[in-house]
Amino acid sequence: MAERTGGEPQIDGRSTRWDGHKAQRQVELVDAAVALIEEEGSHFRMQRLAERVGLPRSVLYRHFKDRASFDELIRRRVVESFVKRMEPTLSFEGTVEESVHRVVGAHLDWVAQHPRLYAYMGVAEHAMGDGSLVADTKTAIALMLSERFSDVLAALGVKGAPIRSVAVGIVGFVDTAVNQWMRDPERELSEDELRAMLCRSVWAVLEAALRDFGVELTPQQRVADVEGA
Repeated sequence: MAERTGGEPQIDGRSTRWDGHKAQRQVELVDAAVALIEEEGSHFRMQRLAERVGLPRSVLYRHFKDRASFDELIRRRVVESFVKRMEPTLSFEGTVEESVHRVVGAHLDWVAQHPRLYAYMGVAEHAMGDGSLVADTKTAIALMLSERFSDVLAALGVKGAPIRSVAVGIVGFVDTAVNQWMRDPERELSEDELRAMLCRSVWAVLEAALRDFGVELTPQQRVADVEGA
């Protein structure tokens, strides 16, 4: 029992040690679940996870409030992996064309490498702005893109341009096209053809938006040169 030394009770060190152990155990179980999904698919059974980590299923459940909260932690881990892959590509280094290929390629590469995790995220079920973790992630990426677009436009003397809707539209288009391609049992495009189509389409949208703002850019122009102009 914790002793009192004054006005406030001392914290029992055993409880804090248990909290740390429980948090670490949760991380290990989420990692194991992600690995299981990668191998067997998004509709994994808790019994399979229990067998994988060597715990009775009843003990496994003690580490989480319920299955829904466990699924949310897994989904959060998957989203973190996706965002970690995407964030470095939003720097717009190199030419405009290279920048478009890098961002679109990062999205498609992650999905192609982790198709079962992508399915587990339930991307098609979440539209941007619906308040879900996946939707909020797509919105966050769109906002990061719009900030970079705004920086480039400001460097060209165009400030306060309504570019956010363009960024949201681009993210939504790429996401929807990739999702449909992943789910299509008879794909009309190869992965390379899809990549090329997405890059052409994104550039077409950007070029049209830039023209509306009185800006003319070519795909071969370097973004750094534009910003330094």
